[in-house]
Amino acid sequence: MACSSEQMKLNWSVTVVLIAFSLLMLLKAEELKQFNPYFKAQKTFKLERFEEAKKRVSPSEVELLELWESMLTGRSAPVSRWIKDQYKSLGLNHLFTPSGFHLSAVMLPFMKLVTNKSWQLIILLIVGCGVFSMTGQGALKRMVLIKINQHLFGRKAGFALALGMDLLMGSLNDSPLSFCYSFLFLGIIYSGSGWLFLWFFFAQSLIAYFSGELITPLIMILSPLLNMAFAVAMPLLFLLAFPLWDWQMQIGLKILSLLQQLVKLSADLSMHVPSWEINLGVLLCFVLIYYKQKRFLTLALLCLTLSLNQDHKKNPSFGPYDYVPQGRILKIVSNEVGEVVYWSDGKCKRELVRGIWWEKCSPKKKRSTRKIKLKKFSSV
Repeated sequence: MACSSEQMKLNWSVTVVLIAFSLLMLLKAEELKQFNPYFKAQKTFKLERFEEAKKRVSPSEVELLELWESMLTGRSAPVSRWIKDQYKSLGLNHLFTPSGFHLSAVMLPFMKLVTNKSWQLIILLIVGCGVFSMTGQGALKRMVLIKINQHLFGRKAGFALALGMDLLMGSLNDSPLSFCYSFLFLGIIYSGSGWLFLWFFFAQSLIAYFSGELITPLIMILSPLLNMAFAVAMPLLFLLAFPLWDWQMQIGLKILSLLQQLVKLSADLSMHVPSWEINLGVLLCFVLIYYKQKRFLTLALLCLTLSLNQDHKKNPSFGPYDYVPQGRILKIVSNEVGEVVYWSDGKCKRELVRGIWWEKCSPKKKRSTRKIKLKKFSSV
């Protein structure tokens, strides 16, 4: 009976990974068809108290306040690029999107105090009413659906039913990557299988394969530890954010400063360990290692070594309605992958791929004339 239970858990995890792989393949196909620019980012909202607090603190504390606000609202645009890169390299991007991690971390203390399942369901329904009244926040709404359905129909059935409801609500169209990541990581968590950190590493490798990025093996150790630290701190950061008096802000900034030091130390440490380039052969090796197929693993490693140091970069593909600038060149700025040419009516990104320069151009954004009109009306 125990073997049957373990086999069911294994089948669940494998099914989740295979479906997520298929979804990511579909998204990659859409990206190659130039549909990616039409995916709209989910709407977020500002916390006015944070905007006021930024005027009273130092520049270094402003960065921490922006980080704090982004963890609560998902508004990550103000966060500096170098901070985003640190979190991205450690597999912590989910911290910038209010989702199941945030909901579980904030509600865990309340759920521990309220042990009655009926009262827990009532609390979830009240929270759900508040969450669904917000603009955007698709990942958070998805997690509320999952929690409510799991209380009613069980862990796995509730998870599957909630995602089906989320699909009918248009989540895959509004935010396809968020839906795929939720399905992948939550599916692994709810599988109940052992060695979760290895499954999470495989999931991160799967994402790295489709995004074309490198991944550090240290993420297997660093990511769970950092997630645990943020899970402990998240309820405090949530409570301290409202109404954000000065004493609340100072305590919150100290907590975030300690967390940010841990993230920076982990990111610096990961820089000293060679990163892995994930391709289909590496993913196959992971699967063969898990199933202990030594003969096939040897053959896969042999085929993998034959394809090393080859240029696997694909030629860019462009749609039939790409913009072509007609003005004059203002300046050319070189970067690591090519150069950016600024025209009077737009700009073009040039990239050298296999000896051929490829261009991707976009028109110059028009400035809004709303302020000018208001000034004219006020002068009258």
